[in-house]
Amino acid sequence: MDIEAGKTLTNEEVIRELLELLKKNAMKEQANNVFEICSYVDGLEKKIDSMKEELTNMQNQIKEMQEDTLVNNAKKALSEAQERLNVRCEQIKSQVSEVKAQVKSTAKSIVEEAKEKGRAALYRVSEFLGIKKRLLDIRENVRGAIKTTDKDIAKTALLAKGFREAGQTAANAFRTFADKPEVDYSQKEQKHPITKAVLAPMKAVKKMLVSMELHLDASIDKLDNLAMNVQLDKEKHMENAKVQEQTEPERAEAERVEAEIVYSPMVAEPQEYQYNADAFEARGEAGSGT
Repeated sequence: MDIEAGKTLTNEEVIRELLELLKKNAMKEQANNVFEICSYVDGLEKKIDSMKEELTNMQNQIKEMQEDTLVNNAKKALSEAQERLNVRCEQIKSQVSEVKAQVKSTAKSIVEEAKEKGRAALYRVSEFLGIKKRLLDIRENVRGAIKTTDKDIAKTALLAKGFREAGQTAANAFRTFADKPEVDYSQKEQKHPITKAVLAPMKAVKKMLVSMELHLDASIDKLDNLAMNVQLDKEKHMENAKVQEQTEPERAEAERVEAEIVYSPMVAEPQEYQYNADAFEARGEAGSGT
């Protein structure tokens, strides 16, 4: 599927349109869930770009390392480690692109249906749960990359240590040959070029991978929250509709009774009302029995 290069999900017109429809239909919680899921996917893509930069830098640094017998023997192994990470990074990038495509496609379908059928179609945002399997696969890939990177970091650190110590031993051998005192390197902190060229970028990539795993955990949780919020909203509206249906006959009966009261003919005996002195006199006569 075609994904516009460099464009984030949160800036996609169809995503913005979906968020607006959700908010207008009093589904703010669901809108927040959708926005955060898209933000997490965008965050994954940014981290992949940063990883690619680190790996490219590592590749260039390996090529520029000073040529000598020891380093030449290690270059092949270091380049292979860099290439393993690069391949894994490309796999994850491809998986994230597939997630973006699915999110856009689902959002477009929901928006089109909502325009025709109204609010009920917006419950389909729970279909974003369909990307959960893809995110779980990405997380598994990321976890595998973390394990591989840990091993490569340990091996590279050991290699750098060996090169450093070998260099120090050789330097002291030359000093001894020249009748000069040996140097106690244990009192000096020295790093082999491999540390800067390979070890530092590897550690940076490992840090990004760990951050990606946390991002994926959060996005998977948001998908579950979205599905739950949609279900709660459905149940709430069904309950309201049920209550309204139950009270409708009562309301109709009340309106009927009210109409009878309002429009029933009122019959009263004719009376002649008397006021002041006449009324007093009339009461007096009634009391005397005359």
